[in-house]
Amino acid sequence: MRVLVFSDVHGNLLALEAVLADAGKVDAYWCLGDLVGYGPEPEACVERVRALPHLVCLQGNHDAAVAGILDVTFFNAEARKSVFWTREHLSPASLDFLRHQPPLRVLEPWDVTLAHGSPRHPLEEYLLSVAAARAALRRLTTSVAFVGHTHLPGAFLQVGKRVQLLEGAPYQRVVVEASQRGIFNPGSVGQPRDGNPWAAYAIWDTEERAWEWRRVAYDVAAVQERILALGLPPFHAYRLGMGR
Repeated sequence: MRVLVFSDVHGNLLALEAVLADAGKVDAYWCLGDLVGYGPEPEACVERVRALPHLVCLQGNHDAAVAGILDVTFFNAEARKSVFWTREHLSPASLDFLRHQPPLRVLEPWDVTLAHGSPRHPLEEYLLSVAAARAALRRLTTSVAFVGHTHLPGAFLQVGKRVQLLEGAPYQRVVVEASQRGIFNPGSVGQPRDGNPWAAYAIWDTEERAWEWRRVAYDVAAVQERILALGLPPFHAYRLGMGR
């Protein structure tokens, strides 16, 4: 089965559509959360993802805040402004959808755990270090996990007691061997933070147990203009062009 794995759309419809088109035909869609927050098209993004066939979707921390589950004091002032604005621009159906997605799912038939942040703290933990990844790997009941939240494509691979960090280069392919365990991050669709403004995602082949990072260009300037026109924080527009 060929699966499109994506995360952190953040209301960026043009980036989402670019990813869906670039991925081509897939058998399933696994979304790791944060459909909303920061970007100018939250309702359209939720509707687009909800309509995808064979979808598994998680709740991210921004989704939880917009849905009234997570305290907004967790966010900085600019992010809070986006949370409040997004609440006002989502339909009841979309809010209900976000509210009822879990931040973690274990897909036993495929030996995969999905978490927005990490298997230890699925809604809020950022996996940025080998030490944090090692602790998260100890909590795994599957051999691999897919996470988002950091907006950084990469992976932590474990062989025996050794855990290695991989930076996820575009079109880099990793086959997970029987002796390995790993935590993989596809990067962010709508707000990358690795210095590359192109939308990020990944393809997972369940039979070959192969993961491949992907990038695709989209009209960043058009999204920046839309953010500014709506009165959303200018920094959220600026960082799109920087990929930070």
